[in-house]
Amino acid sequence: MKNFLPGPTQVREDVLAEFSKPVIGHHTSAFKELLGRINPRLQKLMDTDDPVFTLTCSASAAMEAALTNAGGSRILILANGAFGERWLTAARALDLPADALVVAWGLPLPEFEIGRLLDKTNCDTIVIVHGESSTGMLNPIEPVKSALSHRPDVLFIVDAVATSGGVQLSMNQDKIDVLVGASQKCLGLPPGVVPVGVSQRALARSRSARRKGYAFDFSLWHERWKEKATLATPAIPQLYALDYQLERIEKETLKARWQRHQRMLEITCAWASENGMIPFAPDGYRLPSVSCLRPSDGRQTGKVVQAMEQRGYYIGNGYGKLKNRAIRIGHMGDWSEKELEEMLTVLSEVLTERA
Repeated sequence: MKNFLPGPTQVREDVLAEFSKPVIGHHTSAFKELLGRINPRLQKLMDTDDPVFTLTCSASAAMEAALTNAGGSRILILANGAFGERWLTAARALDLPADALVVAWGLPLPEFEIGRLLDKTNCDTIVIVHGESSTGMLNPIEPVKSALSHRPDVLFIVDAVATSGGVQLSMNQDKIDVLVGASQKCLGLPPGVVPVGVSQRALARSRSARRKGYAFDFSLWHERWKEKATLATPAIPQLYALDYQLERIEKETLKARWQRHQRMLEITCAWASENGMIPFAPDGYRLPSVSCLRPSDGRQTGKVVQAMEQRGYYIGNGYGKLKNRAIRIGHMGDWSEKELEEMLTVLSEVLTERA
């Protein structure tokens, strides 16, 4: 099967082979050497001089860690899709004071409202989903960065689960305080590793946070990170694969990887216009790693997804309220333009057969 899901994505055989290496102890010199390679590579990936922790958990768990460590006294969450709404659900489940700017799925976040709500609510933390994979939408960082330029006490949390490693993003330049990535999308790895970049401002806030618990205490993680260690026993085979893949990404270069993801988006949008499919996200806001496409004839998409599986391809059905109303295609990780075009040719055949 060829996996064009919006995550987890296809993983190369040579990457999977890293999981067969013998397990080593996390207090050994060999493990220290492993993290000694991983840590600076993740800093380069996120463009930061600050620590990047390798949490071996789900991205949702890392999301909660970001909120409990860096959430401050009140959080403003920007939501225009399922995963923005998930941040809000998580904050409320943790009983953290939170406000939200919620707009319809697929609509750009109104820039003027961001600053207005920050002032109205006195929030000292703001959260945005950079790549909203439920709708195939890229939410620009610049409007939030601009709003925070004269609000120095507000910390900036970015969900880069669907963009880290595939879309240009810089902790340094974009003034990001916590950046939550993920292994299973643009990095082209199995799920289970979540790189989390944490600024000095976020670390300072973590030291006085009261609801962070132990396992995801950023201040404790920082002490261990400085020693090329982890706070608890990690998923060591996952880290072998991460180390190997980060070296591959360095050889490709991040710029080339970003450009390849952008070209795959353009190929998918061009195909969609020729095959009666409409991108859910507006032009100028489309996500280079995931496309969400609606059939112009309103057909149900569940059977299209099933037919593609019978042809040897996994693609995604619509997510949440878009289930059976859209398809989602993950053009991310290590897929090439040629391989994407081959899949789209088969998808064209399926759509024609089911017209």
